[in-house]
Parts: sequence; C-alpha cells; structure tokens
Amino acid sequence: MLVGRVSQRRKDDGSTLISVLIVMLVLSIGALTLGVIVTNTSGLAAGGRSTAQSRAAADAGIAELVARAGRGDVCEQTLSNVSLGAGSRYTATSSCDDATGLVVFESTGTSEGGAHTTVRAVYELETDPGATPPTAGGPGLFYTHGMTSRMNSYVFDDVNSEIGIDEFTGAAGVFASTGNIECGAGSVLPGDIYTEIGNLKLDTGCLVEGSAFIGGMADVNGGTIEGTLIAPKNVQHEITGTVGKSGMMQGNVFVGGTVYVNGGRVYGSVTAAGTGSSTLGSDLISGNFVYRGSYGNWGPNIVKGAIVKNTSLLPPTLPDIPDWQDVQFVPVNATTPPQAWADAGYALTTVTGIGCSKWSGNSADVTSLTSVLSTRMIFDIRACSGNFDTNSGGANKVVKVNNDIAIIANGWYLSGTKFKSADGQPHTIYLITPDSKPAVADPQCDWPAQDSQQLNDSTVDPTIAIYIYTPCAMKFNSGTATFRGQVYSGRLSFGGGVKVAFAPRSIPGYDFGEDVEPWPGTGGGETPAGLGTLLSLRDVQP
Repeated sequence: MLVGRVSQRRKDDGSTLISVLIVMLVLSIGALTLGVIVTNTSGLAAGGRSTAQSRAAADAGIAELVARAGRGDVCEQTLSNVSLGAGSRYTATSSCDDATGLVVFESTGTSEGGAHTTVRAVYELETDPGATPPTAGGPGLFYTHGMTSRMNSYVFDDVNSEIGIDEFTGAAGVFASTGNIECGAGSVLPGDIYTEIGNLKLDTGCLVEGSAFIGGMADVNGGTIEGTLIAPKNVQHEITGTVGKSGMMQGNVFVGGTVYVNGGRVYGSVTAAGTGSSTLGSDLISGNFVYRGSYGNWGPNIVKGAIVKNTSLLPPTLPDIPDWQDVQFVPVNATTPPQAWADAGYALTTVTGIGCSKWSGNSADVTSLTSVLSTRMIFDIRACSGNFDTNSGGANKVVKVNNDIAIIANGWYLSGTKFKSADGQPHTIYLITPDSKPAVADPQCDWPAQDSQQLNDSTVDPTIAIYIYTPCAMKFNSGTATFRGQVYSGRLSFGGGVKVAFAPRSIPGYDFGEDVEPWPGTGGGETPAGLGTLLSLRDVQP
C-alpha cells in the first residue's frame, strides 16, 4: 500500500508546476498589454495636444486678420511666423478678389511638437463706389453696328500706331453693337472688345490683349483673353482656352449664367451667377470659384482658391456701349462746307461732270488734286456715278496728299491703292459716306450709298491716318494690306485679314464719346471698405 501511495504522489508533482507557469504567463501578457495601452494613450494625448495647439495658433492668425480688417487693413496683409509662446506660431495672409467680391483669410498654425493646421475664412468684400472719370475720345479702333464675318489673320500694328489703345480714354479694340465677334488663328485684337447683344467666339490662335465685355454667349474656344471676361447673359459660357496671364493673378471671369471649363485655364477667379450647374472639367482656376446654382467636377478639383456658394449673386452689368451716331454732310453751297468743318479750317470742292474722271476709271489720278493743296480741303464727289474707285488697270493707284483732306462719297473701291504723304509730313484723310436717313436710328444704307472695300494689297503709309465712316459695310480683303486710323461702319467684315495701326481722329462737329459711361473699375471705380458676411470657415489641406 505504501508503494502505491508514493507512486501516485510522484504523478501529481508535475501538474502543480504547469499551473504555476500558466498563471505567470497570463500575468506577464497582461502586464505587457497594459504597458502598451499606457504608452499609446500617452502618445495620443501628446499628439492631440499638439494638433490642438496648431489649430489654436491658426485661429489666432484669422482673428488678427479680422481685427486688422476692422481697422481698415483688409487686403494684401501678410503676417509671417508670429510667435504665440510655448513654441506655437502662425503665418497668415489676406487677399481681396474684386472679381468675386471676396476677401480670403488663410492662416497656418504650427505647434511646438511640429503639427500644422491651415484654416481658411472667406468673407464678402464690402465696397464703396468711387468716382469714375468721364469718357472722352472716339469709339475705338473699330466700331461696327454688326460684324458680318470672322476676323481672320487680323494683326494689330503697335509699332506704327499713333497711340496705344489703353492710353486712349474711352476707346477699345472693337465695338460691335448687334453683331458677333469671331476671331481665327493669327489674329491679335488690341485693347478691349465689346458686343451689346452679340456672341463671342475665339478660336485657337486668336489673342485679345484687353478684356471682353460680351452681351451674348462667350466661347473662348482655344483663344486667349489677357484681361477679364464679363458676360451677363444667362446661358452656358464655355472656356476651353485661356483667360488672364501666366504668373499674374488677373484675368477673371464673371458670367450671368454657368461656366463650362474643360481644358481651359483662368488665372484669376470665376463667378457664375446662374442657377444652373457649372462644369469644372480639367486644367486650372488659379483664384476662387463663386457660384449661385451648383457645380460638378469631372476629376480632381481644379480650383486653387476658395469654392463658395452664394445664393444672392446677381449677374454682372456691361458698360454702356455707345449708340450708332448718324453723320450727315450738308454744305452751305458748292464751295462752303458746314460750319464745323469751316471752323476746322476746311474749304470745299464739289466735284461734278468731267472732274469725276479724276476719281474713278482709267483716268483716275487723285494725287494730281490732293498733292498741291494750299489748305485743308473737302472733296464732295457724291455727284460722280463712279464713286472713288481705283480698280481700273489704268488708274493711278498712288494717292499722295500734302494736307488734310476729306472725301465725301457714296462709296469707295480701293484696289491696290497706296496712301502716302507728298511732303513727308503727317496728314489725315477722311472717307465719309453720310447716313442716308439721319433722322432714323441706327445706320441707314440706302441708294446711292453703297458698300465699300479696301483690297488687293492696299496700304496706308505710317504718316497718314484714315478715318472711315459709312452706314454701309466696310470690307478688308487682303492678307498683306495695311490700314492706319479708325473705322466706324454699319457692318464690318474681313475676307483675308489686314495689319492695322491705331490713329484716333474725330469728325468735325461730332463727339463719338458723348454720354458714354466708362466701365466701373477703370480709372477709379470701387474701393475696398471692409468685411461683409462670413461665407465659409473650414480647415484646408496644407
């Protein structure tokens, strides 16, 4: 029996040791897990504290910008690496965007632990109206009641221009009252362009060196507008080209409808006041995007600035485009011009009968009349059935002048004509077809008034300025032709392009800038006053 009990005891000794080992293992794992939990909790607490410090620093930067705005320092503020103690600091900036009526505050806070938080606040920008200067001068390089074709291979000749478009108050590159403006490759439009109700279509290779104010639908179809695009009509406006200049926060888009940006680049901001849906497809909007309706992205966000919904947006307004002015020419008698012309030093020659042969046909030789003048002269050739026509093979196609002249005609057909100075001095030539019915609004081109043309390599010497007025159509049709002066026409078309220099003139007795309000924002306009409503406050990715 003793032997049996000893044998049973030896079998039980091993199980006690195993139990002890299991208990020790469980306690060790528990202790290790508790240590990890304590360590992680401490790390999370430290990270949360660091993030909270960076957020507080970023908020402090926004608060300082708002405080400065209350003191009148709203725009273009920069606060760099401002220390708040305990190792935290912020860098904050403000920027005003006149195009969208926004001021954007952005502040990045940094904690002692190295955490970063960026906060962006977007406010409406309140403005006070400033004084705008009166408009003076003529209607611009081209004024037309309606465009009838594309401006192909049209190039502005800055070298031979008398003055830059931007320096001539109230002027623009092109005014089109009712017609569309279309532009093809190889064309450069100086200054601003305007349509009252017409559309704009800028194809690849067409450059507008100013801004575009468009009453109809704007389609920047690969072309470039270096300034701003304003288009109040409530339609979809398309930008697959460029608005603005690289490296400069200018070139804004403000439309009364929606925008379709796909493969297009806007270096400023975009505002869409329509209630429909805009499309932000591809490429880039460097500034802000403000919309009233809705928008959709096809891919990654292309807006570098703030995106703000503003349900109170209203469409923009166009500047006043001057109405058509009727010009008439009613002489006192055959040798006495209207008083305004006489006051400007002009005498009058009324051409009839055999004298008409100098102005058209094989015997045409205008130089024999215009190069030997002792005073400024008006030639009224409306009684000549052939008008002013140099198309005949035997005609003298060189027209030299030694004084300022005006040619009053029912139309002209200038084929290969070369306008030059006979004495090397600068002179002005007026080509005028009076309006057929000056008592009726808008241009009236009734017989015997006719359309006019400059074609077949006709040129204008840099010493000569030509002012064209016609209620009918004026057509330029030669890629190698040159023109220098201004055109005021009922319709305007370009068959093969022309190289054009700007030399502003005004018809005696007429002010083509009368009662025209300048675009608000040029030469004064609106000045920032302070902050309006807070539209957006959010964290942004650094």
